[in-house]
Amino acid sequence: MSADGIVEYEHIRSIVQLVDGSFAPSSVDELMSKSTIQLVTFTVTEGGYYLDENKRLMLDNPLIEEDITSGRNTLYAFLYAGLKRRSETSKSKITLLSCDNLRHNGKLLKTGLIQFLQAKNDPALIDWVEDNVSFPCSMVDRITPKPSQQHVDDVQVRFGIVDEMTVMGEDFIQWVIEDDFAGEKPLLNEVGVEFVSDVTPYEEAKIRILNAGHTVVTYQAALKQLTYFDEAMQDVALKQYFSDFIKQDSIPAIGESIVDLPAYYEVIAQRFSNSNIGDTVERICTDGYAKFAIFVYPTLAEIYRLGGNPRKTIEGIASWFVFINKVTKGELSITYNEPNIDKLSPFTDDEAGIKAFVTDRFLWQKVPEEYPNFVKDLTSAIKAAL
Repeated sequence: MSADGIVEYEHIRSIVQLVDGSFAPSSVDELMSKSTIQLVTFTVTEGGYYLDENKRLMLDNPLIEEDITSGRNTLYAFLYAGLKRRSETSKSKITLLSCDNLRHNGKLLKTGLIQFLQAKNDPALIDWVEDNVSFPCSMVDRITPKPSQQHVDDVQVRFGIVDEMTVMGEDFIQWVIEDDFAGEKPLLNEVGVEFVSDVTPYEEAKIRILNAGHTVVTYQAALKQLTYFDEAMQDVALKQYFSDFIKQDSIPAIGESIVDLPAYYEVIAQRFSNSNIGDTVERICTDGYAKFAIFVYPTLAEIYRLGGNPRKTIEGIASWFVFINKVTKGELSITYNEPNIDKLSPFTDDEAGIKAFVTDRFLWQKVPEEYPNFVKDLTSAIKAAL
């Protein structure tokens, strides 16, 4: 659905089989072992890699602990079993392609997997993976909100099809993949996918403008009790904030790029304003602890490194702190889905809680130590917003 109301319907025919690994893990292993399977793609969200700020696998996480023994909770457990069987049967090369909103997502996938295999004490499989598996990085961009009954009903009325998996997306789409395939290379370039030698410039543009823009605006929108993100872009103050954040912090922090960043910003602003999408503020608020560390921290750190003052970034961070406390007190009619909710418990709205927040190592790494003004300015911004 485009911003100007044009709607196109498409019957997705590429899905030929659905296997739920939580019920039939052996079926997943069987599929991954077949030589005809050349490409496995992943969309597990930011927190699904279980890597800390130093890119170390969280071996003390209960799900990872269980998977190292015999569980089937994380992607690593499925990859271990599937690749193990493949290495012992078809032995054919395979490409593992991450499609998540992470910088260098392919490298992170490999980093996490190798550490998991080490924890499983399987050096033979590690050697096989190094020789037969590739992990290309990718950047995929399309705003696709949580499925809505409205669209299910629309498809039923128009086409007489009862499809509970009806998915709506915007008309914009971009998929950029590092040209690094271990086996057969798919002809995705024939349907608009870009194969490039380095995905980084595209990643940085998307993560620091679209994803970071979503992140720093959405909590302010929630505090204003807005329901949909396009409403935030109709709010004069929030629209100006988004523009200032991108132009004053994000683009200067990225620096030179093969991507036309000002033009890219204009496209993003238009996409964010698409009222047909109905993307909720509540959905975008999800998983703030991971999002700030991944999407927002790099801009914060780089502006300081360049000798600047990331005022707009700090405003967005402060809004998240206020949001956390208002949700905790039941002052906002919104459900905050936060996988790392236990990590937020120290962030109370008193001196101790503010200090814990502004010095949190996972979120801000060494910025509080190297740039003391960050602690002072963020503390002031939080107190002003409370």
